[in-house]
Amino acid sequence: MPAIYSPSRSLRPETSYDLPVQRRLTPARRIRRDYLEMTKPDPMSPEGLTSAGVSASLLEYLHACPICRDLELAHYCRVPSLFNPGEFIHYERCHGCGTVLRNPRLPAEYRETRYQEGEISDDDIRLKPENQAHYRYMMRLLERLLPTGAGRRLLDFGCGAGGFLLAAQQCGFEVMGLELNRGLATHVEENLGIPTFQGLVTDPRFANERFEIIISSQVFEHLVDPRATLMELREHLEAPGLLLIEVPNQNHIKERLRRGAVMDDSHLFYFSGRSLARMLEAAGFRVVKIEEGLRTYRIFRDHDGRFSDRVHDIGQRLFSALRIKTGLSVIARLR
Repeated sequence: MPAIYSPSRSLRPETSYDLPVQRRLTPARRIRRDYLEMTKPDPMSPEGLTSAGVSASLLEYLHACPICRDLELAHYCRVPSLFNPGEFIHYERCHGCGTVLRNPRLPAEYRETRYQEGEISDDDIRLKPENQAHYRYMMRLLERLLPTGAGRRLLDFGCGAGGFLLAAQQCGFEVMGLELNRGLATHVEENLGIPTFQGLVTDPRFANERFEIIISSQVFEHLVDPRATLMELREHLEAPGLLLIEVPNQNHIKERLRRGAVMDDSHLFYFSGRSLARMLEAAGFRVVKIEEGLRTYRIFRDHDGRFSDRVHDIGQRLFSALRIKTGLSVIARLR
């Protein structure tokens, strides 16, 4: 049974992730909890504000962290919506695992339908040189961690326009994409010639697929339940079972300078290297590498790989030590 972290941030293997963490609340937090419960809008009421066209009475109000089930959620920031003038997005931080989450948020069914049927633009399918350079670099890291003679079947969970899949294919991997958006899945399948499953990882038609490596770039921050999705992906991994997750960094240098600077309406969660590693460890993975320093190939526009990976690795480690952090990439393997 997966373990979670206690409020003292030590492991408690005997505690199930499926049960809320019961903690003695301070009087102030108890008052806040009771107030939220009393003022929670009546779902049958037509009154209230809207968020992206959805009545506030239909928004989901979270009273526990979806990652660790901790009950203590504290205000983190309030930022103006990027897409809906006059609307503000509220974020809270979990005391137990440190994850920042949007609260309240749009209903899961609404988000899923909207994304699945959403139209794509030319910009959505354009492969940017700087992104492709990053994908190739990360694939070389994964290849070095792969034992000799191991299988090379790879899944890109939430493959988008297929840029990461192309980089993996160029490294000699047998690749497959999984993408919820119909337009993007069709694009990758027809224009890139890469097999792509359109749908959810929980779809019974996908149940028998197995991979040695699973990658997921800029997806987990959008998920309604990242922990449950991580457990689903784990079922599709075979030894050596490498997993790469990339998400926006809660410790991004912009976020350190101004709280809320990297927040986006579509993002439900923000992880730090520490909080993402905790979620992975609790799900049965062992973290082997965390990269979050500024990538030197972005500074020097080294899109064709003129400098060695060693130079880039030293550069990002140096920037990370100086707390000049940007995107977050975490590599883990099955325990």
